[in-house]
Amino acid sequence: MPARHAAFTLLEICLTLLIGMVLVLLAAPSVAGLFAEQRLHESFVRFEQLANNARWRSTQEQQPYRLVWGKHRIILEPATEDAGRSGEMESLTFSEDESFELVRPAALVHPAPEEWTFWPGGTCEPVTVSYRGRSGRWQVRFEAFNPRGTFEQSETL
Repeated sequence: MPARHAAFTLLEICLTLLIGMVLVLLAAPSVAGLFAEQRLHESFVRFEQLANNARWRSTQEQQPYRLVWGKHRIILEPATEDAGRSGEMESLTFSEDESFELVRPAALVHPAPEEWTFWPGGTCEPVTVSYRGRSGRWQVRFEAFNPRGTFEQSETL
């Protein structure tokens, strides 16, 4: 009587691979969503960091600073012409498939210039900033006396 060796059949191996592939396919959208959420969060953190630096500089140097929107970047600069620039000014650069939009509801002129001012007392003009990119979009409202923005909406794509 021939000895029988313990082994898996080809059918068992194929069935195991099929189950594994189905599990991977089910988990892939969740993992992609996590990465999209992380990229969306990072876009907000980068912007908030620049806004916090503008507020900090304005209070420390006792002069107004502003964030000025350009085509593919937002620049932090002194708001007055006579203010000397102290070193290299910071900026937030973004790609062509990203956009940051500024809405200034309290602006006296329309259309308002795309700039956000921070005053030496630690206050700023109230604005709404919207972001749209590959990973999704968010909209945050910043009030005059609140250094942190309030999310009005956030959506991953």
